[in-house]
Amino acid sequence: MEAGTAIAIVQLSTKVSSIIWKYYSDVKDAKSSITSLANEIQDFSNVLQEFIELLQRSSKIPVSASLEPTSTQALTDIQTLKDKLKPGTGDKAMKRLGKRALKWPLNKKEVGEWVERFARFKTTLTVALNADQTSLTLNIDDNVNQLKQHQKAIEQDRLLAKLPSAVEASFDSYHRQHQTHCIKDTRVELLQQLQDWGASHDRPIYWLSGMAGTGKSTIARTLAARLKESNTLGGNFFFSRSSGEANNAVKFVGTLAYHFAKALPMLKESICEAFSLHEDVTRQGLREQWRELIVRPLSKVRLSNRPTVNIVVDALDECGSDDDIRRLLQLFVEVKDITTVNLGVFVTSRPEFVISLGFGKIPEIIHKNLDLRDIPPHVVEHDILVLLKREFGRIRLERKLPEWPSEHDLQSLAQRSNCLFIYAVTVCRHVDNIDWNPKERLSEILDSGHTGRGGTAELDSMYMQVLRSSLSDGRDEEEISRLCDRFKRIVGSIVTLFDELSVSALAELLSVTDESVDAALNRLHSVLNIPVDKESPIRLIHPSFHDFLLDRRRCQDERFCADEPLMHGELFGKCMEAMTTTLTRNSCHLSTPGSPPQDVDKKSLDTQLPRHVQYACNYWLDHLAGARDSRAQLALRDDGEVHVFFEKSFLHWLEAMSLMGKMSHTVLMVTKLASMLKLDNSHSLQALVEDARRFILSNRAVIQEAPLQVYASALVFSPLESLMGKLCQSLEMDCDAWSIAFSPNGKYIAAGFINGKIQLSDAATGASYSILEGHSHIVTNMTFLHDGSLASVSRGGTLVIESCREDKSAAEFLLFDTNARKFEILDFGQSDRDNMDEVPLEVAVSPDNVIALGFMDGRIKLYHVVARSFSELGVHSHRVEALAFSPDGSSLVSIGSDQTIRSWDLKKQAQSLIGSVDHSYKLNAVFSPDGKQIVTSRNFLPHIQIWDASLRASEILMESRPADIDMAELSPCGQYLATTCYGKEETLRIHNMMDASEFVLIADCGRVRKMSFSPDGKRLAFASADKTLRLWDSSTWGDGAILGSDLHSVRVLEFSPDGKHLASGNWKGEVRIWSPVTGDLQSMFKHQGGIEGITFSDDGKRIVVVFRSSLVVWDTGTRQSLYHMDHVDHKTCVAVSHDQKNFAYRSIENPVIIYNSERKEQRSISSDYVRALAFSNDDKLLAFCGSHSIELWSMETLQCTEIVHTDWGIDQLAFTADGTCLKTNAGLFQLVQPEVEGVPKSRSAWRRHGEWMMEGTRKMLWLPPDWRTKGMKHHNGVFVLIRERQFRCLQFTQGGPVPGIE
Repeated sequence: MEAGTAIAIVQLSTKVSSIIWKYYSDVKDAKSSITSLANEIQDFSNVLQEFIELLQRSSKIPVSASLEPTSTQALTDIQTLKDKLKPGTGDKAMKRLGKRALKWPLNKKEVGEWVERFARFKTTLTVALNADQTSLTLNIDDNVNQLKQHQKAIEQDRLLAKLPSAVEASFDSYHRQHQTHCIKDTRVELLQQLQDWGASHDRPIYWLSGMAGTGKSTIARTLAARLKESNTLGGNFFFSRSSGEANNAVKFVGTLAYHFAKALPMLKESICEAFSLHEDVTRQGLREQWRELIVRPLSKVRLSNRPTVNIVVDALDECGSDDDIRRLLQLFVEVKDITTVNLGVFVTSRPEFVISLGFGKIPEIIHKNLDLRDIPPHVVEHDILVLLKREFGRIRLERKLPEWPSEHDLQSLAQRSNCLFIYAVTVCRHVDNIDWNPKERLSEILDSGHTGRGGTAELDSMYMQVLRSSLSDGRDEEEISRLCDRFKRIVGSIVTLFDELSVSALAELLSVTDESVDAALNRLHSVLNIPVDKESPIRLIHPSFHDFLLDRRRCQDERFCADEPLMHGELFGKCMEAMTTTLTRNSCHLSTPGSPPQDVDKKSLDTQLPRHVQYACNYWLDHLAGARDSRAQLALRDDGEVHVFFEKSFLHWLEAMSLMGKMSHTVLMVTKLASMLKLDNSHSLQALVEDARRFILSNRAVIQEAPLQVYASALVFSPLESLMGKLCQSLEMDCDAWSIAFSPNGKYIAAGFINGKIQLSDAATGASYSILEGHSHIVTNMTFLHDGSLASVSRGGTLVIESCREDKSAAEFLLFDTNARKFEILDFGQSDRDNMDEVPLEVAVSPDNVIALGFMDGRIKLYHVVARSFSELGVHSHRVEALAFSPDGSSLVSIGSDQTIRSWDLKKQAQSLIGSVDHSYKLNAVFSPDGKQIVTSRNFLPHIQIWDASLRASEILMESRPADIDMAELSPCGQYLATTCYGKEETLRIHNMMDASEFVLIADCGRVRKMSFSPDGKRLAFASADKTLRLWDSSTWGDGAILGSDLHSVRVLEFSPDGKHLASGNWKGEVRIWSPVTGDLQSMFKHQGGIEGITFSDDGKRIVVVFRSSLVVWDTGTRQSLYHMDHVDHKTCVAVSHDQKNFAYRSIENPVIIYNSERKEQRSISSDYVRALAFSNDDKLLAFCGSHSIELWSMETLQCTEIVHTDWGIDQLAFTADGTCLKTNAGLFQLVQPEVEGVPKSRSAWRRHGEWMMEGTRKMLWLPPDWRTKGMKHHNGVFVLIRERQFRCLQFTQGGPVPGIE
């Protein structure tokens, strides 16, 4: 059936149905027949419609497409029915005769036949459609399955990419593409023997040993390639001393697991599953990695046959740790216990003692050993002769040298090789040098004598000849000496490096030019692989050259022999220099403190952290350990290079290691460093390194996830008393800092130094913004003006004001005019700069930019910025110790070393003596926000004094460490934090968040039930277990007023929004409303059941009280009950609209109930468990928070308009004044705002989300687990985090978190 036919049938069926239903309305005696026929036609039409829709989705519907005869018959029949229903009368006839004349043309029998006919059509079509839909479904299922398989493969590849794999360790990696395999007709018998072993594994371990240069690695590469061709190579790892990731076993198991998953599809799923369950296993020991990623996945595979799989491990002796070598040999033995596959391990190495001893402990039934020295010399010489003939044949053709060399010369070279293939390779490369005559070079080799000893004599002679040939003939001794020094510095460094470096990276590390490196290496192509590309690494042709150059017994020419400890010492110094001069905070410009290292691509990383700096970060400690000379001893002393590095660059180093994905290495490095220290001369350094180790262990996970958290979470939550905590919270200075100041917007930190310079730094990143100069003596004091300018005073008697505003460069200096673009110095007119009486020691700036200066001789001067004039204010009898302006700038407080505190009324030009202090040294002064009090504190002593300027009274409040914090309440203005502590003494403390001071309000308050600040923060209500309700005025914190002393246990304490009422509720159902001003009891309500919650309306005229199982709304004036609801969850939350017409609460079944008191009606919103409710300022929205989200609902339509997701338990909710954010105990959540032209976007919202503090959607500060559980308070960007025995106050600015008090 075609779509056109089906559409025609549907259209005709619609017309017929229309005609039939006309009969239904006008014919009374056939309604059942009409209905029956009309329904059957409609059902038939519906099936056809399904067919049309199916055809639109797919043209492949073979069953339905074969129904062409049926569709033709159906079209004919329905046309016939149409004609029967309109027998020539038409609409005109019906209009002429009238509707009552219309008669149903079919009898019951005919109707039954038509119904049966359309039913058959419908059944036939339905069967066909079901068949085609099933077919399509199967195809869809196939597609879905394919899609799922594809997604599964992508996820598996993602997991595999996370495995720590050493790319350079693979035999077929890009880095090894120039390394040769065994050439044709060489090692024939040996390779066949190894291939036979690889196919059967008569013993699961095969060890091929031999001296350096005997061709072990070439054999291993050739075997690995052949095993790969036969699909029996599972994994391979080629160790290399000169490769940073292949000279150790850190990535050994991860690399093998990656190879297994790629080479053997049947293992891929098992390995990925194991890694997904234990991603941290790669940070564990080799045994755990081996069992989780190799043994267990292999053991889970169930195959009909037992496939043969091989592992090839080359140069095991070049694994840097003997302990790792021993452990790997132990792990190899475990392959005998794997029964699912026939697994074999092929190992090559030199016959080093640790390896020989390890294999000696393995039963011979498990392993077999072949020493290449046991192969008959004539067999090896034959193979070397084959190699020489091929290479010299190539040289002869390229250089056009007929009949050269002779057979005798080649045989002589083969005999001289002493069975070392590397000798033959080095000869060929040396002779092939484009700058020399091949014939002459070969003659020199054949005519030379032996210079070395033992089995490497000929190879040593060959190496020596290469080195001597690199010195051009005809040069004088002085020039040759300089060339040899350059050789030792550059080539000596190459053979000493722990990882390969390119020409440009090596030049940067050694502080020489690229040209110097090129010149030193130009004639050493015989022993070094020197790429044309200066960014590709320099490689040794063979590790035997490394052994030769560092062994004085073999390299007997002192001009070339490198002193390894000396080279390590020099490279350590170069590493230190590279790190300290290059590493900075946020070197790769991550966008947020929570950005992961994956946000930095390799190109950006190599640009911002050049390759030589990356090398220095990874290997500075290894070079220090290898130095073993006086430099190493000096570096490890207190105040030595390492000590200075930890003090200045430790955090930058951790950031760099995280960016490189090497955070796990830092633990090992610092632990190794600790073991190198000697107690007799490094007491301070030992303590610092141990503290650094604890710092890394505590913060490794978060720094690894987000590098910049080393400056955020790691510092904020470091113990303040720890060495690292103190060190890391200090600025990085070239000399001692004497004064420091923050800009008003918190973006800049200014530090004044002994040398007269001022460093301006970015407060968010710590990066140095500018060095400001203008003082010639120590900078004694600094303060920022309110327009952003910086005022600084030096001991030389100068005052400098420097612009730090965003619209001006920080390098622009101004004298009292923030609009001028010039730099001047204000001289106080004294020629004798050493006269200390004329030196301003203290500086304060008023809100209207009047500068107060306090001098050594006790004088106080005012400088008026606008008028550019001085005025004398008054004098203390001795030096001025502290100055502070009141918030409105009308008063100035000063403290002199004469132990007096004076207040100066600037409008009346009058002074008054406020009081005296016992000690004036290091005193600080600050006004309270309302200007009514003056707080003085002394550095290093645990007390403060609060002065009332008008009453001249003082109170000393002693500081003590709190016990376990039981309860905390932050005032709405954010100025005070009230905490209750329990222990031996239950105390109530008040913490002033403005000046980081604290005092005990009640020393023994008993068990605290509830406490609450008034909305304006001026009063604190406090209910204790002794049935007492107290109220304090926060402006004086005097004796609290006792509102009641016979109250039963208070469960709820709540101020009205206007602060005019205070409600208390107890377990007996009694609600009392007090006047916070007079302390009088205004009214009392009572209901059955304990009180769980109280909510006031905005004007305080209505109160909603939640009882154990009910909810009641009262009018506080008439005391009349306005609304009552039973069966209410006792933990419900309540919100009252600002117009007092609606209140919302959560019912016991969880829906949110909205009751309108004006219309006496209620509506409901379906919801999960609701913790808090809030109406918007215009009452158009209702917000409520559940377990994982905040929902906003329109009060008009009762539709959800926005959902804000969160994973933090929110139980406090309110709209900000501008309605753009929701204030919660987890911070601000920004709401979606409509785009309005000309209206700026709303500010970013700080909040807690899971383990992170967020600014909008940006991760900013990671919270350690022990700072997530106890609780948190929030107000306008100030977060108080609480845990056992302490709390920490964090203030968040645009740039990031600023730690407060603890």
